[in-house]
Formats: sequence, C-alpha cells, structure tokens
Amino acid sequence: MTKWTLSAAIVAALATAAMPALAEQADRSKPVSITANNFDGDEIKQVAIYTGAVEVHQGTLEMLGDKLTLTVSPQGFRIFTMAGGPVRMKERRDPKTKGVEEWMHAVGTKAVYDEAADKITLTGNAKISRSENGTIKDTTVGDIIIYDMRRARSYVKGDTVGGHKTRVNTVLAPRQQTAGKGQNTKSSPAPLQGVSRINSGKRSK
Repeated sequence: MTKWTLSAAIVAALATAAMPALAEQADRSKPVSITANNFDGDEIKQVAIYTGAVEVHQGTLEMLGDKLTLTVSPQGFRIFTMAGGPVRMKERRDPKTKGVEEWMHAVGTKAVYDEAADKITLTGNAKISRSENGTIKDTTVGDIIIYDMRRARSYVKGDTVGGHKTRVNTVLAPRQQTAGKGQNTKSSPAPLQGVSRINSGKRSK
C-alpha cells in the first residue's frame, strides 16, 4: 500500500479540508491522510482519484473504500466521493460521560461528503450505529442517510423497489436497569444520542 503525495495545488486544498465529523469536533482541525494502492491526479481539472484499499484518516475519523474521487470547485470547496467495498466510516464522539467511549459507525455502498453543504450522504443499504465501549447501542438503516453536521441531524429515507416503498428500520438499546438495596428494579431510558424513532422519509427529531 502506498501513501501518495498530491500536486501542490491539491495538497493545499487537502491541508485545510474539513472532512466529515460525525462527532468529534477536534478532528476538523487535524490534517487529512489518504492512503491507496493507486493514484491519478489532474491539477488543471482539480480532480484526484485514488483506487485500491483506500483509507482516509483525519484525527479519529476513518473512511474506507475501494475508490475515492476528490474534486475541488472553483470556489475552493471539496467533494469527497468514496465507493466500493462497501464504504465504511467511523469516528469517536466528543466525550459526554466519564469512562464511556462513544463511536459512530456508518456503512453504505457510496458516501459523498459535500464541504459546501457540510453534509455527508450515504446510499445503498446505508446504516448508522452508535457504540459505547465497543457495544452497539443504537442502529438506523435506510436506503439513503443524510447527516447534516451543522445541525447534528440525520435524515433517513427508504427506497422504492418493485413499486413498493421500503421502510426505515431503527433498533434502540434496551432500557437501562437500576436498582437500590431493598428496592424493586427500575428502568430508565437509554440515551438515544441523536437517534430517535424514525418513519420512512421523515427526519429524526
């Protein structure tokens, strides 16, 4: 596997790129590292294509796939398009509870990060999950998942297959059990951390 170096113009664009942060805000200020087996760059068109076991890292953010296409608009905004494999992403969330390490995991056949819109779109059997200390707590599945980083919201849509609309599926962690000495066991709601009950084609609350 080879770590490629882009031309000066594209390197400058990558150096300041704000890659998609599903959680940890500190990742946005860290450098982007791209590793792949092959690279083809066009400085005039401002397009770079990486193929073969592509890995993108920025802080705790990790993005894996078979092909990455990086384009830079005339306005200087970047669009990262990862496809094949399937595409897998993960990033650590900002810590909220001492001793609990949370991660967001995302999977799809294609992932597109639009820097100008500050959104990432997952398509094709897309799934976003939240884990705590290595255990998956909440999972949402849909054909299209759009993550709005500015508003920290997920928009999940089903698809139409054979004339029938597929449904969005969300699995939530069971209620946490707490009990005191000599008391009956009581349950308290598990934290959803941005994942709520979702109907097909409607955004989360």
